[in-house]
Amino acid sequence: MDAYTTGPIGQLFSQFSAFFPRLIGALTVLLIGYLLARLVRKLLSTLLQKVGIDRLGETLNDIDIIQKTGVKIQFSNILAQLVYFVMMLIFIIAATEALGVSAITQLVTDFLNYLPALFSAGIVLLAGIYLADLLRSAVKTLLGSIGIPSAGLISSVVFYFLFVTIAVSALTQAKIATDFISNNLTVIVGAVSAAFALGYGIASRDLMSNYLAGQYNKNKVRVGDDIRIIGVRGKVVMIDATSLILQTDDRAIVIPLGKLTTEKVEIFYPDPQEENLLEPKV
Repeated sequence: MDAYTTGPIGQLFSQFSAFFPRLIGALTVLLIGYLLARLVRKLLSTLLQKVGIDRLGETLNDIDIIQKTGVKIQFSNILAQLVYFVMMLIFIIAATEALGVSAITQLVTDFLNYLPALFSAGIVLLAGIYLADLLRSAVKTLLGSIGIPSAGLISSVVFYFLFVTIAVSALTQAKIATDFISNNLTVIVGAVSAAFALGYGIASRDLMSNYLAGQYNKNKVRVGDDIRIIGVRGKVVMIDATSLILQTDDRAIVIPLGKLTTEKVEIFYPDPQEENLLEPKV
């Protein structure tokens, strides 16, 4: 019997006997932590829903780039789930300390210390996307109000430029090396911007000419005037930012406003004597 108690089998049994209570204690800690974390998650989610924090998530869900991912942002669930995982990590650290497994304890502790950086990176990303979308809407509205075409394309370019910049900032906040991306992002964005500006500038040269001509001549020709331009006489029935519509006897003609500065424009005023003849006699 002494050989069994002092030999390898006896040592294994004694080690297991010493480890088994620690295992039971660790499992008990995990079970209590799991039940407590689930309870806190449920209560916190209900509380945040009543506070109305999900309205902010609904605003973000309307953004195109988030809609394309198919992800629905619900802050009550996100924050409640985050608290749940933090609590579980704390109880896992307590359980591994009870087991005496220092390597796992240190690994989980390092991940727990990294969570604030990851959380702040998520806030930077979501706030940046929201602000970029606001700026896109403002640019689209401004360009549309002055009659510049491709307002949606230009505003989307502005949005994605800001989105890439914000994404790099979020990665930096998350302590992820972004030196290579940052060093090449300036060159890539500069080249794309120059190509877009050159191409759009050439394509919209006539458009800008018409727009500037309209601003310069907006008080010279008005809706209702009888004019002759490019050899056509008619009544001006509409003027927008870049063109006017001339109504003749048999058709309507759209004339770019740039013609007001490059072509001879004749404005015909009604004869006062004819107007007097047309007035009814009392």
